[in-house]
Amino acid sequence: MSRHERRLKLKQSVDAVTRRGVDLSAPPNDQQWAVIAATRVLIDTLDSRHPTRAANTAKRAHEVFETSLKTNPSPHPIACAKGCAFCCHVSVTATAPEVFLVANALREKHKDDLQAILYRVQAADQKTRALTSMERAAQRVPCALLEDNACSIYESRPGACRGFVSTSAQACERGFNGDHTVRIDTPGVWLSLRSAQKQALLAAIAATDRQSRCYEFHHALRIALENPDAETRWLKGEDVFKDVSFERMEDPAAEAHNQRIIATLVAGALGKETA
Repeated sequence: MSRHERRLKLKQSVDAVTRRGVDLSAPPNDQQWAVIAATRVLIDTLDSRHPTRAANTAKRAHEVFETSLKTNPSPHPIACAKGCAFCCHVSVTATAPEVFLVANALREKHKDDLQAILYRVQAADQKTRALTSMERAAQRVPCALLEDNACSIYESRPGACRGFVSTSAQACERGFNGDHTVRIDTPGVWLSLRSAQKQALLAAIAATDRQSRCYEFHHALRIALENPDAETRWLKGEDVFKDVSFERMEDPAAEAHNQRIIATLVAGALGKETA
């Protein structure tokens, strides 16, 4: 594919992904170009001059995900509903832009009682920072942003929360109560679209020469709330979350494969040849 053809394909793909998101019924090559296009959209948002452009990038990524879900309805009914919060007691990771989006939403929603929210986040961080994912689930420590068994920042919630759904609330309850043999079934549509969203967001961050990681949510959110200038500093290149644990792949081969995917997305989004 020539440089001109790549540019034309990227433009067409950006137009398509803006309208319909990622279409899982399209040929594999077109699906890859859709994720490349989503990466381009996020790079453009992150490269803008808006003071909250990091948070805006996360918001745009969530919009692509939600649009993609409408384009690809799941053949299996989703059991998740308001008041069902079993999964709100497990470990969650989020990219820096997603953390800033949540922090900004909390500042807007809790202008008069933000300190009370910060205390809750600090308490949750203190309880969970040294715990493994299994230990966290076993101790049933709720997310600090859970109120009356519902997410208090639902519209701004991280992609990990958006993508983790179940076809059986009963199975989730069994898992919550300690049944380690239970299987939580998430429709393949949700898994594929969540993976695409995550890859595009990580690729966009990498393309702008910043730390492309998924951080432990409570610790990262605590830092973002305690430091009102954290987003500005991160945008300037400072690694404000350097002390926060982040998602790691134990298998070197899997990590290398993931990095190749990110590199392909970045190359395509920048109009370069892809592997």
